[in-house]
Amino acid sequence: MSLVNDFWSTPLTRSGRSALVPRGPWQYAMTGLGAYYRADFDVLKELVPKPLELVSDEVFTYLTEIISWSPNAVDLALDVPDLVQYSEGAFFLKVRLKGLNYVYCPFMWVDNDLSFLRGLLAGWPKKLAKISITRLHPLLEHLNEPRKGIRLGGYISRAGSTLYRLKVELTSNSPTNSLPLISEHSFLLPRYFPGVAPELTTVNELVVFDGESTTKAWEGDATLDIIGSPNDELYFFKPVSRVKGYYFYLLLRIKGLKRVGSIEGF
Repeated sequence: MSLVNDFWSTPLTRSGRSALVPRGPWQYAMTGLGAYYRADFDVLKELVPKPLELVSDEVFTYLTEIISWSPNAVDLALDVPDLVQYSEGAFFLKVRLKGLNYVYCPFMWVDNDLSFLRGLLAGWPKKLAKISITRLHPLLEHLNEPRKGIRLGGYISRAGSTLYRLKVELTSNSPTNSLPLISEHSFLLPRYFPGVAPELTTVNELVVFDGESTTKAWEGDATLDIIGSPNDELYFFKPVSRVKGYYFYLLLRIKGLKRVGSIEGF
């Protein structure tokens, strides 16, 4: 076995079965609520490190439940399904680098340690939190399927603070096949691990996360209450426009990661 090719994380054992993050490639099936709106451009700029440039005042956020799957970890779905099923929340902005537009994620939260470390390894800015959203069930009369008039909600809380709340009322019975921002461009991620002692190496890479997605999304109206906490500065994301809401299913398949530069600072 090669450590580089066969182990994505510790703990290291000969079999590899104790590694927190099994080897990919990973796929992600998501069920969630989304919101698309505009925020204060000058405030959003404070979130974007050089050499990235903020392109617009658009923001997309979601709260999702996710089932992840890898051909190199198929037994986990049977033996320990809670390791590959988790919830996630995040914010997304549109940025530019070297003349190309990307989607940049300045904040992301999950509720599971496998997803937490797997995301950090690729450059996603993950923290642990509690995420909850309304679930639908086909046998529930009033919460059976996405349709016009149905109301759904969710929130994220961390370290004793509710970070934000999202409520969506669907206004359409017909789904679309895309979501704002996250269906339009590749993701650009800062893969940053500082050398915390003089003998250690700092990793500082801007990484393009390429994927292909399949989406079904029902549109609606939304309210978004941004609260934040002492360790989660979320005032950047306060809406200054109407908030458009979504209920969606999304399947994301990873095509590759590619280094395109490094973070220079603010």
